[in-house]
Amino acid sequence: MESLSYLEIFRQRWRAILIAVVVGVGSAALIAFSIAPTYTSTATLFLSVKDVNATLAERSQFSLARVNSYTDLVRSSEVLEPVISDLGLDLTVQELRSQVSATNPNSTVNINIAAQASSAQDAARIANAVADSLSRLVSRVENFGTFSVSLERLIPALPPAAPSAPQKTVILGLGLVAGLAAGAVLALLLARFDRRMRQPSDVRRVTGLPVLAAVPRGHRRSRGNGADPESTVEAAYTEALARITQANGGTVPRILLLAPAGATANHASVSLGVVGAVSATGRQALFVEAEVSGGDDTALGHFAGTAGLAELLNESTTLPEVTRTLDGSEALFVSAGVAETTEVAADKTLRSVLTRLISRADVVITQATSESRPLSVPLIAPFVEVAMIVVRYNHTSEAELAQTVSQLRIAGVRPLGVVLTDVPNARHLELMATWTPDDFAGGPAKAHVHLRRKASKPAAPTANATATADPSTETKVGPDRKKSMASESSPSPTPVPKPSPPKPAPPSGRTEPAAASASERSSENERVVVD
Repeated sequence: MESLSYLEIFRQRWRAILIAVVVGVGSAALIAFSIAPTYTSTATLFLSVKDVNATLAERSQFSLARVNSYTDLVRSSEVLEPVISDLGLDLTVQELRSQVSATNPNSTVNINIAAQASSAQDAARIANAVADSLSRLVSRVENFGTFSVSLERLIPALPPAAPSAPQKTVILGLGLVAGLAAGAVLALLLARFDRRMRQPSDVRRVTGLPVLAAVPRGHRRSRGNGADPESTVEAAYTEALARITQANGGTVPRILLLAPAGATANHASVSLGVVGAVSATGRQALFVEAEVSGGDDTALGHFAGTAGLAELLNESTTLPEVTRTLDGSEALFVSAGVAETTEVAADKTLRSVLTRLISRADVVITQATSESRPLSVPLIAPFVEVAMIVVRYNHTSEAELAQTVSQLRIAGVRPLGVVLTDVPNARHLELMATWTPDDFAGGPAKAHVHLRRKASKPAAPTANATATADPSTETKVGPDRKKSMASESSPSPTPVPKPSPPKPAPPSGRTEPAAASASERSSENERVVVD
């Protein structure tokens, strides 16, 4: 994909980041609440030194020098074994040693003894018992002569109100940070390897074609206003028709092919939107269904199982019998039909079917793929003027789009551009900024099926016609001419008489019947011609 800002990447793939965050926080919560709680209680001892022969400064210096060595005695067997015996703990010295610790704050004569247990009461009992055991050991070892050292329990250990471990807030915070990091990495990887179409630049890079229109999702309201979503979608299709006309040299194509890029983009609502836009201009639109609509196409669901295009291709019905009016509009519709037809048989009759369809409407619209039946892209390609590729936002892949464009160009169909459908209402695509002058520089595509008048040869004037058209000249016809005229009405064949010389134009009142009959003959001679 083209280089995008990190903010744009994260905004497009916020769902992946959200999933990663949920997984990270959920895992952290599972860990935090699955660990058994541990309570910690602390008892504080105060060291005092007595010696009648020493000054206060000497006793203070001695205390600071010896107090740090007492912290190591807390984990000794001489201190812990009496604790196990006094409290009746079902623990070994090694197990109790892992639950007890002692520290000496800097520049103080205090010793903090901390004990951990599965309950708050046990933690306080063990901390106080260890403090008393250490005090007895120091008093027994250090006291001699006039010198005495004592450790007094200055602050007894109390049952803590909350466990010291696990620290659930910290664990959940780490899970949140880990989820965000994993989500960011996942978003970058998706941006690197994901080939779905989201931006006009993606379409331009793959096909070189412009995105002429972006159709929003119709089931949600636009943010920031109360606009009707249906009117928003209709406006998008109206703009799409205008852009198609501009790209086609200012001419609305007589036959328009909508080619979905991938199965996810093949939805009849796109054709119905274009049909509605054509009808809004006052033109007669006719939608030809190339294949039977799925169950999600509710607008065409009641036409299922009726005769249509397949029967026309098999020449088992006529166009008036299968032409129906779409609900809520004046547009016409021909269903796919129910008859079985082969590609060879359809190829033989498709030319004549299209001539009848184009004579019935101003614009014929069909939505076909290379696999659709009874009408596929290879079948209709020789008769199509232009094609529009339908791409579904965030669903159509790069490979599907490239394959569709290749099929159209191989079939000789000129793709004008792309219609991007199902665009989120919160997304605003700057389409005009991506257009180039070459996108609208082409002239109108050549019409392969169109109406043309067949010139009729002027009828040779006869004596009867001359006499009828100009009765005032009857007295000027000689005897020989009258004999010739009489012989023309007889059964026996006679040579065709020479036309009489031109007569003066009769009064205007006598030429109206002749003009009317000429108009009727011209109307009868109008027919559909396929180049």
